[in-house]
Amino acid sequence: MMENTIILGVLIFLSEVVALTLGTVRTMMTVQGETKMAFLLGALEMTIWVLGTSAVISKVGQEPALGICYALGFACGNVTGIWAERKMALGHVVVRFISPASGAELAQAMRSEGFGTTVVAGEGSEGPVTVQFVVCRRRDFKQVIGIARSIDPNVFYTYESAGVAWCHSPAQGQCPSESRTVAEAN
Repeated sequence: MMENTIILGVLIFLSEVVALTLGTVRTMMTVQGETKMAFLLGALEMTIWVLGTSAVISKVGQEPALGICYALGFACGNVTGIWAERKMALGHVVVRFISPASGAELAQAMRSEGFGTTVVAGEGSEGPVTVQFVVCRRRDFKQVIGIARSIDPNVFYTYESAGVAWCHSPAQGQCPSESRTVAEAN
């Protein structure tokens, strides 16, 4: 009997880890507008969740340790989901570079590496600056920062999630899907 409880506890723990990891990735797919993948991950996530939850509910009265296995699996699933999402680096970011002296050089370096760059003239507290906007895949973020810092080690930058990105002339696979149309992107 004790062996069965241990095996069931491990299965419940693992099912929660998998369900929560899938849930985190599904949420990111939803934010990115990937409806088909979000649908599939959601169906799989809920199937695993229902099976794991029903096992706990039906037996937790006799074996309270199963509730602890469920809670630990839930907690570990959150952490694992965040780790998996970071490794996958889904989606795009908008990086804004502000440089008082190296704007044109920075933009040229980005373009030569295949990253589209939009340059805007601006006014900083100490005079004219250029602002470069680069939309890139999250997995390319460190490369983009490295390029900018190689040109201007003191470049100021900010970044944020781009949500759904669409581009009209893909370079190096920078677009989420080269076959998407404007109507699909909206």
